[in-house]
Amino acid sequence: MSDLIKGFSAGFLGTGQLNALEQLGALSSKVILALIVAGITLAVAGRVRDAIYGFFKRTKTDFSLALLLGRFAYFLVLFLGLIMVLQVFGIDATALFATLGVVGLAISLATQDLLKNVLAGIYLLIEQPFRPGETIKVRDFVGVVEIVDLRTTTLRADGEVVVVPNAILFAEILVNRGFPKTLTEETPE
Repeated sequence: MSDLIKGFSAGFLGTGQLNALEQLGALSSKVILALIVAGITLAVAGRVRDAIYGFFKRTKTDFSLALLLGRFAYFLVLFLGLIMVLQVFGIDATALFATLGVVGLAISLATQDLLKNVLAGIYLLIEQPFRPGETIKVRDFVGVVEIVDLRTTTLRADGEVVVVPNAILFAEILVNRGFPKTLTEETPE
């Protein structure tokens, strides 16, 4: 039992040669440390996401943008936590991320249309050329915007639901019939 405890403390403090029980103790100390780092990472990621949601709620900005930024920040913190967990086990993250980069490139080439729609959705959420409740016309469709998601925008036209890919809204001429008038467009009194 003392060898196990000696290995556990050696895992935290980092000492030289270890026997089998000491190695088990060292491994268990790394697992516990990795679990602590993972738990802290999850807690921080959740708090960052909630802080972004709270900020956008206080400023009364579009919730779709808050959702986008909140998810991005959440996954960024999780990614940083993954790097720290890998370092606890002594794994070099460079080779792992190089492999993931090659796999990511292959996936992105296979899903170009999906990525095009997602990037257009991010643009639409940030620039907000239209908002839910406004009437827009794109191609032959005229409808009221219900939902703007990352990949698609949902319109309600004549009782029907029309789902338009965001890449079309990004690339086509769009008429926004519900956009508020600016000062220069107002009629003189």
